Amino acid sequence: MLSDRIRSAAGTFAVGALAAHLVSTVLQNTPDSYNQDLRKFTGGWPIPGWRFFAPNPGVQNVHLLVREAVPDDDGTTPWRDVTPEVPHGWTQVLWNPGSRGPKALFDAMQQLSVMSANQADFSWVTQSVPYQLVFAASRAVAAENARALQFLLMNVFPSAPPDQRMKPILTSEWIPLGPRAVEEAGR
Repeated sequence: MLSDRIRSAAGTFAVGALAAHLVSTVLQNTPDSYNQDLRKFTGGWPIPGWRFFAPNPGVQNVHLLVREAVPDDDGTTPWRDVTPEVPHGWTQVLWNPGSRGPKALFDAMQQLSVMSANQADFSWVTQSVPYQLVFAASRAVAAENARALQFLLMNVFPSAPPDQRMKPILTSEWIPLGPRAVEEAGR
């Protein structure tokens, strides 16, 4: 009889503590942020402070465009969008191993966007890991007969007026391709 009361009390306490934790978590993460008032009532218990999209929500997409210098006509190919498409479906919520490559490329492009926005020295940018990763992704889709390639990162703002939807972020120099360029890239 006493053990039933103890179990019941422990269960009630656990449910109450969980409910209090969930309510305080919701209040902690509201736009009006009541967290300053809640901290004195938590008694050292940590309340998660998630800011999924704040303070700067994503309002643009970053696209990778590539063009090549080809020997056929001594000209360049038109810019083409080679941004990897990530399929969306209900199974991706549970299992999506194919998202890692595009996510890594997206993160690298975002880092280059930040460097460009902060007026980083171009020679420093070209030596960065994100630049090398974006070059490698561009090289992977380049034509086999290409002598050189150039990539362009472009911000696309889907909700902007049509004449203001695209803004270039970074244009690479012409990067020579071929056996010599592959050897130099390996050093």
